[in-house]
Amino acid sequence: MKLIVCLGLLLTGMSMGGRAQSLKNTSWRMFVDQLHDSLTIHIGTDSSFVTSSDGSVVVRSVCKLSGDTVSLTDYDGQYACLDMKGTYKIGMVSDELGFTLIDDPCEGRVGTLNNSKWRKVAEK
Repeated sequence: MKLIVCLGLLLTGMSMGGRAQSLKNTSWRMFVDQLHDSLTIHIGTDSSFVTSSDGSVVVRSVCKLSGDTVSLTDYDGQYACLDMKGTYKIGMVSDELGFTLIDDPCEGRVGTLNNSKWRKVAEK
């Protein structure tokens, strides 16, 4: 199972439904049936990563945002799809972040991200 995380994912903000929302310093969680575990995307100021429920980092990626489209290229982690660029449409409604496949040769990442819904993790 290949998973994603973006280095710099949407850090400056994005416009959804006519209003800009920043994802800087936020975290998003989703339960993945195939893993029988929850994954969390941690988005910081200049780095991001995905962790499993025990806190282990499972993958890191570089990503680029253009409008409502994000491209991902993994560079580290047990579930990395090295040298495979994936492109997804992203959308955010309230406390939910979604990904819709545009093009991605990485089957595991597609299986995890396509039509997925990630819930915002409350700030502590």
